[in-house]
Amino acid sequence: MDLDYEAETLVANPNPDFDPRDELAGIKAVARTLQAPPKKPEIVSSERDILSLLRHREMHGRAPVKVARGEPSLKASIYAKLEDSFVRQSEWTDSSGDIQSIRWINEDAFLCGATAHLDSHNMEYNKPGNLLLGSTTHDTVRSFADHRVPRPRSDKANADSMRQTQDPWLYSSVVSTAHCKKNGFSFTASFDETVKIWSIHQDGSSMDLAGTWQHGGKVNFVVTSDHHERVATASGVNSNAVRVYNFDEKSISESSYEFYGGNKALLQTEDDQATKPWSYQPATIQWGKAPQVANLLLVGYSPRSDTGDDADIPDEKKNTGELCVWNTGNEEVVPITSSHTQNVFEVQWHPTQPIFVAATSPSGTFDSDKTKTQIRLFALNDQEIFMNTQALDCSALDINELTIMPNSELHCYVTASCTDGNTYVYDTARGDQAIHILEHGESLDPLDPDLPREIGDVGVQFAAWGQTTNRFYTGSSDGKVKAWNLKHPPGKAFVRNVLSLAGAIISGAFSKDFSKLLIGDATGKIHLLSINDNDLEEGPIATIKSNSSREGTSSTAEKGSVAEIKLQQLLQQKNGILLKNIKRPKVILPHKEPPPPEGYEINQRENETSAHIAQHYLSEGWLEQRVGLGVYQGANYAETGWYDRTAHEDGNPHGPLLPQFREEQQFIMHQKNDEGFDLLPRVRSSDPKQHEENMNLDLNFASLTLDTQQALREERVEIEGDFSHTYSYEFLPKPSIWSGKKNTRSGSSRDETQKRSIGDADEMME
Repeated sequence: MDLDYEAETLVANPNPDFDPRDELAGIKAVARTLQAPPKKPEIVSSERDILSLLRHREMHGRAPVKVARGEPSLKASIYAKLEDSFVRQSEWTDSSGDIQSIRWINEDAFLCGATAHLDSHNMEYNKPGNLLLGSTTHDTVRSFADHRVPRPRSDKANADSMRQTQDPWLYSSVVSTAHCKKNGFSFTASFDETVKIWSIHQDGSSMDLAGTWQHGGKVNFVVTSDHHERVATASGVNSNAVRVYNFDEKSISESSYEFYGGNKALLQTEDDQATKPWSYQPATIQWGKAPQVANLLLVGYSPRSDTGDDADIPDEKKNTGELCVWNTGNEEVVPITSSHTQNVFEVQWHPTQPIFVAATSPSGTFDSDKTKTQIRLFALNDQEIFMNTQALDCSALDINELTIMPNSELHCYVTASCTDGNTYVYDTARGDQAIHILEHGESLDPLDPDLPREIGDVGVQFAAWGQTTNRFYTGSSDGKVKAWNLKHPPGKAFVRNVLSLAGAIISGAFSKDFSKLLIGDATGKIHLLSINDNDLEEGPIATIKSNSSREGTSSTAEKGSVAEIKLQQLLQQKNGILLKNIKRPKVILPHKEPPPPEGYEINQRENETSAHIAQHYLSEGWLEQRVGLGVYQGANYAETGWYDRTAHEDGNPHGPLLPQFREEQQFIMHQKNDEGFDLLPRVRSSDPKQHEENMNLDLNFASLTLDTQQALREERVEIEGDFSHTYSYEFLPKPSIWSGKKNTRSGSSRDETQKRSIGDADEMME
């Protein structure tokens, strides 16, 4: 193979899946190792590598004329170049469910929360792995068992066997994680109605439980601030759902807190809430980011069904909600003058200004055919009142994520990532319509394929900016993380696929220095991407054999030589996927088995095997084993109580089955019967005497008088037909062959052959 040609192929590959970030490693390594002279201009990519960027700065300075023409600055170009070199370094699998939340603790440690199956219909699918701690230093992810509840006793028919074989604990979904830079503690919120406080080791190798905050319902959010140590939580209760804890490091579990509640939620509670199947609950919560709003807590309320069925919410209430801002320093409400009573999907603060954006249901004057939601900007004025300054129209029905990125002193980019698989990008300086619509592909596993996508799918759930406005990232249910450049013209913002997975993208987070990216998906896997190739430096070596040399090489020793090139330099990274023989998923390290809950009894005796238990059931007469058929209910089966009461009328296990269960049992019974074969009955000959009497009953023409015979002939009565009362038998294989041979040899008539065949058949039946 022509080595120079291969070097060209690494960077000039017309395949759109080819990753341009390999050009630096590919070109430099191949050219240096194989001594390929860089004399062909087509080898050089249109985007300059970092060395050429630095050379350009030395020649033209930091702010060349090209920047004034709208081209990226040196800093932005270098940052983009580094981010375009992301490679998936590690992958961990076997968590309890979707990776719902990811939080970097420092450059070495990260914390993840995963969902868990915990409803009464599928408790058998519950598994550990809901709380995870990762370490990039040790390249490990560990599971912790602290967010759990005792397994309740099931009313299913096999409840006792389930209790003996399954874990006495049920693990709850961990849906929110946070870290406080001020005190160094981390926080996890779970559906077990608690928030846990953790002290995490610097290298991410382990963590210690420092305290627990009990709540009265499922805790959906826990958020911290970079400016103070107060911690806010929000739970799924009907009133006083928001708490702000005054963190007390000396007695963490007993830290004091204040309640906060929206006006609509409080009014609904006073208005006989117990009779209503829905309520206004927090849908999103954020601390202020700019120093002047550091003490402000922003909460968006939405109507939520207590049973999870949106049909419980009246139609006239579905687009209602509330935006609330509290000053936690003096516990006062900060006024919002207009457009703050809509259904709220998401909120986000401006990073440096007293401004926030809120995704809400539409209000005011709008085109109902084109506008299904709106993103509103609110700014704090001199009177300490938030004013609605702008409304951005969105055609999506539901919004998952909002981001805000300043692009000038007065204006900013705003993005809305939605359930329809698109992200709508706005420039506040260019009006209320989207300047980009960033599209993802079809969902890999829609929640309900029969519904429209924006109703039956999760859509885009990961949206984040890179270090500059030159890179924006989205991850959707199509399993792809995409990079975009929003400064490009509409329709040309796509840069590349950063990662392609087999499951929907659920969450993600950049490290503080943007050198690492964590992605969580719907298959329970965590993926680490990094521009650092330290873990590949000692990895496998890719070799290329050359049997010929190009003209112009400085040495003939290159002929037939083997060029060894580091894997990182020649790896053709396609959509961020490493070759399987290079990097394989690592299993999340399980936690130790926690002791059973206090008072939890396990019927299975120590060292008792399943065979012993089965023999006990048989000896007690609860079950009966029939040879060749299987195990059935025994004479004393009623003593076990192993009945599905829901299958019987009035819940009485001795009563008749309900029609749907009886129909199912009949179907199974008939289905089994169809599989059998009936035995042929035994054939016996008739009594000879009786046979003779029956034969005498037949008409014998010869026994009639001549006159009678003549009269019958004159009347043309058919009396010479075949009255033998015999039937034509199909020849069995052996008699058929035998009779055919006999017929050929003797030339016997057809009647004689038929008689022989019938006789042979009778012998075989006997």
